[in-house]
Amino acid sequence: MSNDELRFADDRPITLQQDDLLDRAGFAQRLALAINSWKNRESLVIGLTGGWGSGKSSIKNMAVEQLTATKGAQVIEFNPWQWSAQDNLSSAFFAEVSRIVQRKDSSDSNKQLAKQLRTYSRRLNTSASWADGTAKILPIVLGSTLVTSLLGTLVQGTVAQITWLSLTAVSALGSLTLLLKRSSSWLGNWAKNLDEDARDSAQTLGQIRTDLQALLSARQQPLLIVLDDLDRLSAEQMKAIFQLVKAHMDFANVVFLLLFQRDTVEQGLDKVGFEGAAYLDKIIQVPFNVPAIGSGRLESILFKRLDAILDDEPQLQERFDQEYWAQMYQAGMRPFFRNLRHVYRYASTLAFHCRLLRGTEVAEVNPVDLFAVECLRIFAPATYATLPHHKGLLTSSEPFSKQDEAQRARVSHVIEELTRLAPAEQQPATRQLLQEMFPTLDWVFTNTYYDRTSELRWLAQSRVCCDKVFDRYFELSLPDQDLPNSVLYGLSRSLPEPEAFTRLLVSHESERQGEILQRMLGLVEEFPLDQSLAVVQSLLRAGEAAGREMSYTNWSPRLQVARLLRLFLERHALETTRSQLVIEAFATEPGLVVVHQLLAGDAALRRKGDVGNFDDAGFEQLKERYLATLLQVADRDPDAFLASEDHASYLIDLNRYSTDGDAGRSWVETHVNSPSRFLSFARGQVNSRTRYFGNGVSRTELIVASELAQLMGLALCTQWAQQLEGMTLNELDVQTLDLVKAALDQRTQEAASG
Repeated sequence: MSNDELRFADDRPITLQQDDLLDRAGFAQRLALAINSWKNRESLVIGLTGGWGSGKSSIKNMAVEQLTATKGAQVIEFNPWQWSAQDNLSSAFFAEVSRIVQRKDSSDSNKQLAKQLRTYSRRLNTSASWADGTAKILPIVLGSTLVTSLLGTLVQGTVAQITWLSLTAVSALGSLTLLLKRSSSWLGNWAKNLDEDARDSAQTLGQIRTDLQALLSARQQPLLIVLDDLDRLSAEQMKAIFQLVKAHMDFANVVFLLLFQRDTVEQGLDKVGFEGAAYLDKIIQVPFNVPAIGSGRLESILFKRLDAILDDEPQLQERFDQEYWAQMYQAGMRPFFRNLRHVYRYASTLAFHCRLLRGTEVAEVNPVDLFAVECLRIFAPATYATLPHHKGLLTSSEPFSKQDEAQRARVSHVIEELTRLAPAEQQPATRQLLQEMFPTLDWVFTNTYYDRTSELRWLAQSRVCCDKVFDRYFELSLPDQDLPNSVLYGLSRSLPEPEAFTRLLVSHESERQGEILQRMLGLVEEFPLDQSLAVVQSLLRAGEAAGREMSYTNWSPRLQVARLLRLFLERHALETTRSQLVIEAFATEPGLVVVHQLLAGDAALRRKGDVGNFDDAGFEQLKERYLATLLQVADRDPDAFLASEDHASYLIDLNRYSTDGDAGRSWVETHVNSPSRFLSFARGQVNSRTRYFGNGVSRTELIVASELAQLMGLALCTQWAQQLEGMTLNELDVQTLDLVKAALDQRTQEAASG
């Protein structure tokens, strides 16, 4: 990328009227006309004041362009801060004016004026050098003489007087040595200036000024001397430059145009003993303020820049929410933009950061939030830099935190702290912007609470208020551990293709699958309704292949798939539509894992008297299809069925949903007919229980006797256990058999005690 593309230099002052975006060219033209028409025996001092970035230099440049085009006043630009290191600012000023006058116009009259200005500059330099040098040397001489003279008043007698004379001589010689060392350079410069003065016919300063007046009065056009950036000078330098102007306000046909921020200069003059405001009023004869910028015009320029950025970033454009933007801009961002420089600085760095956060297919951040965060980075940098320290609080992701009064007070304190870090004039806007960016804190400020659906939607939109994407806005890159939006949208795009969707999903390890599917919960509203059957087929197939591992904080991927399908079905208003979609999809994609979850969820709702996802007829039809498919799978390969970790759940379903309520037990009695099959069956009944204590975790495995009784009967289980006692078993089989015997023993003890 190039600087030109990003427009990093756009906050420089414009030089041509054709580049004027704020309709100030007319003001500059009238200013040029006023300058060009000045014809007087004295100077005119014009002040053009305005804040930083308000456009003072741009107006000056357009006025200079107008004067050049109309062959008006000769323009001399002198930037004092570039000469601030000079000992004699007045001499440097007139020397520079002399050079520019002769360079811009080599006519005889201008040559003569330039020569006289050089003479005047040297004379000022000579006088200043003498005064400055004398001030440096006199203390040396006077100091040594004073000491020896004081001693002379205290001694009496011939011997004492002789001693005093010796001391005086030594003191004088010492002073002379130091004097020669310190004054050699100054004397050389002073002698050089005196020599040049002699060649100038030894005119007095008054005579030189008189000659200058005559030459200036004879000019047909005024001489415009522009002094810019006066507010960048030190207080002493400000004093020197304004004294310079004040001392030469009697020069004919000279117009001084002074550009500065008034409050800064007033404060500087106050520091050096002047009453700044009153002093400026004495010097500035014609005060102008930079014309105010209409908010509508400035916004138009800002919005054009933002539109251009979005045109270059189609990924951001695709995710740009106009309603959210209008709310964010009006409520929080608008007060930050007060002049054109603000717009240019903001837009150029924003464009750069948009490029850093490009995804491979889709944007990795929310464009409106990125615009808001960049606003804080530019205009409230201390606030921006502190935000990452409060990530957990801002995103409401702190472990064990509660939405209580103590937390309310803590949140309010942090927001106040972040607000105070912003410049004083930006603090109200900063506070409002923070509240817009973090709806997670609305419970504190507006007593508004959001459900899990809203949080999932924010996550899908990559909002800065979500802890999973927060870091991207401050690291300005995609952290290695982050889940790229491109992965999510790649899966969403392949959702109508069962094989492609499943292949993409299972290409990630199980834990990552869970994170992907959880994030996709927030994208359900974007799933294509016109391809609903294909979407359901994809989710049924994915459920068969997705990981089954659960974490302490998240469901297993296969459960997430079922949850995803349930939310998608809810987008269809009619229960009959939902039923038929699943029934039809199940005919081609017999996803037992997901349908098991759907039926279990609906059955639980019906037991509580609630309305399920399916209509009654559809629910019954789906159960029949599920049972038939389940039996086909189990009968086709009993060993493979029993080897499945899900077979225990499926056998219970056969009991639960069959007409006689005994289909699962019947299948077991028929097919569990060998020691190996019994051990596979028993292994499917093993449950794990986890207990937490102190800093430790214990995990216990057990088999519940009631489940054995439901699916096989305890008598038959006892027979198999006894038969296996005399057989050679591997370690896993031994553990399984021990759990069976433990369950049977516990049931025996319970029966004896009951």
